[in-house]
Amino acid sequence: MEFKFSPYIAIQVKDYDKAVDFYKRVLGMEESEIKSNETYFLKDGINFCIEDNSGGYTFFEFKVDSVKKARKLLESEGCRVTQIYSEKSLMIADPYGMRFHIWEE
Repeated sequence: MEFKFSPYIAIQVKDYDKAVDFYKRVLGMEESEIKSNETYFLKDGINFCIEDNSGGYTFFEFKVDSVKKARKLLESEGCRVTQIYSEKSLMIADPYGMRFHIWEE
């Protein structure tokens, strides 16, 4: 099973408007897309998604050939699914405190 790192990092924030201003004004990130509760930024070749969500997690993203196979492997290693978006898109929590998104085309 190959996990290909996707250059997206999602950051959940509690004070969305202030966070968007901070990432833009202070850190110099460039807005690339704005949605109702998400703003996408680009900085040094990495895409950052700032989400209006009090969860406070930071997520990496990996593209896989098969979400079903990846899920089976990850669960056998102690990971758990935290959210199912579709058969081809899941949020995972590893046993060490990190969360990430896996998806397939």
